[in-house]
Amino acid sequence: MENARIKLSETVMVIDVAYLNFVINDLKKYFEPLLGRSLQTVDLALFTMYLAMDAGVKGSDNDVQILLVYDEQSGKLEHCLPSDLKSELDGVAFKASLGEFCFMAVPSEGFVSRGDLYLDLLQIVLNSAEVKKLVAVPFNEEYGKEVEDVLKEFTAEGSGRKENAKDIVYFRMEEPEAPAVCHWEMLGYPLMSVLGIRSEDLQNN
Repeated sequence: MENARIKLSETVMVIDVAYLNFVINDLKKYFEPLLGRSLQTVDLALFTMYLAMDAGVKGSDNDVQILLVYDEQSGKLEHCLPSDLKSELDGVAFKASLGEFCFMAVPSEGFVSRGDLYLDLLQIVLNSAEVKKLVAVPFNEEYGKEVEDVLKEFTAEGSGRKENAKDIVYFRMEEPEAPAVCHWEMLGYPLMSVLGIRSEDLQNN
């Protein structure tokens, strides 16, 4: 697959665009009537910064690569700026206090579904010796079990070789039913921050 030849950074985020759209729409649907106001548009650069910080990225000279996985139905990030994956985000980078963040849009085409592409990319990142930290944001409700199987196989004794050890952080919206196969964080927290939902909003409702 062509994507196997992409040069990977030390920190790689693999984000399912359809899942991000699904969660943002869900949060807006719930909180806007509750708070009686529209939530602000998501600043994508700020969101990826918060995601990196929640994943434990520290320092100021990090090289963070964000792989945005999408299909025909999810070619744009809803309620985000920038939003168009092909024309506004693919190959675009920005500098921040944590280092450089670079976006790459990865479309599922032909006979490969978005979920299968996500799993393929996950394997590529896990097998790459260059990558030290993986931040996974899959569509948990669609193919979360398969993602956990891939991570479980990699983290099983003898599978993750010392020279290819990874710090893996899995973002999701709910606590895992079974013990997590790797470190996990709540996706809702960084998203609520960039949507303008304050802690006092939660306390007052």
